[in-house]
Amino acid sequence: MLRVRVDDQVMTTTFYVEGKLVGSSVDELRKVWTATHAEFPQKQTVVELTSVLVVDATGRTLLRQMHVNGTQLSGKGIMVKTLIEEIANGNNSVRESGFLLTREN
Repeated sequence: MLRVRVDDQVMTTTFYVEGKLVGSSVDELRKVWTATHAEFPQKQTVVELTSVLVVDATGRTLLRQMHVNGTQLSGKGIMVKTLIEEIANGNNSVRESGFLLTREN
């Protein structure tokens, strides 16, 4: 299960992502982010990942896409920081990742 809480401020919109970023839940985050980005393209967007438990390959690809489009990825904890670092460095390979992945259907 995935929960996305949106904190919309004057200069920044922050998405607080909680739970499992896997399967069809990735599409839900994509829809929310795309709609917000389209409505306010000049606003800084931040995705806060501290409460994310699991990310699959599709979720990782979305996070990479968001990062490439100017979204700041943020979070605490060794696994989340590793994920953010790998994405920021351009490593989107599941095989080389140090982050916990799953293949949930």
